[in-house]
Amino acid sequence: MKPYKLLPITKITALFAALALLGGTTSVVASDKNGWSNQALIYILAPTLDGTSGIGPFDTEVDMDAADVFDALDGAFLGVYRGEGERFGIQLDIVSMDLKMDGEGDRGALAGEVKVEQTTVITTASWRLNKEFRLLGGALFNDLSTGVSLTGPSATRQQSAGDDWVDPIVGVAYETPLGAHWDFSGSALVGGFGVGSESVVVLSGSFAYRFNHWSSLTLGYRYLDFDYEDGEGADRFKFNMKQYGPAVGVRFDF
Repeated sequence: MKPYKLLPITKITALFAALALLGGTTSVVASDKNGWSNQALIYILAPTLDGTSGIGPFDTEVDMDAADVFDALDGAFLGVYRGEGERFGIQLDIVSMDLKMDGEGDRGALAGEVKVEQTTVITTASWRLNKEFRLLGGALFNDLSTGVSLTGPSATRQQSAGDDWVDPIVGVAYETPLGAHWDFSGSALVGGFGVGSESVVVLSGSFAYRFNHWSSLTLGYRYLDFDYEDGEGADRFKFNMKQYGPAVGVRFDF
């Protein structure tokens, strides 16, 4: 059996995983000191990717812009819930995405489809030190699977690959109002520590414009540096990637 071209799989795997792993958004919550405040955020990302993705013995150098991401997008949901009391808070960031792109193998003799499914959940707890700063701690769970199905006049090629892992994460968040309608927030998270990934770094900053007491528009920028590798031989899975780009979302406070 001749091997078919694996470049589309590793390329789209890198694209999808980097996009999905940029959770952990931050923003100012109008907290009632005597109660619990709630916040929901729906957002999209436009990332640039730079790094290496690998499946089995194959490594692919990745250099992709936001247009490549949206060309491959077949369906997605990206959302955040944040709740906070006077001192303690929690945040849940869920990303579910499906990507689809054309693939080929055996020097063009086979053609078909490459699919990627991703679920990422980032859960953090926070402790407010003062009005501006919060300490963060939690975990990042990532489940990624890829599959390819190619057909031709006399042959069919199919392959699937994937991995899931958990990274402990810690960090700090900063937030401050900027006048009557604007606020700024930023966070820095580090994790992995060899438990799941060797290392992961997430930096984010955003401005929010409040239309009224319950809705805001957020505009921000995020950077992720992620170093993960596990398994050997045909079971090897590698994701060593830098991702950076703008983000936009709509926030609801209730």
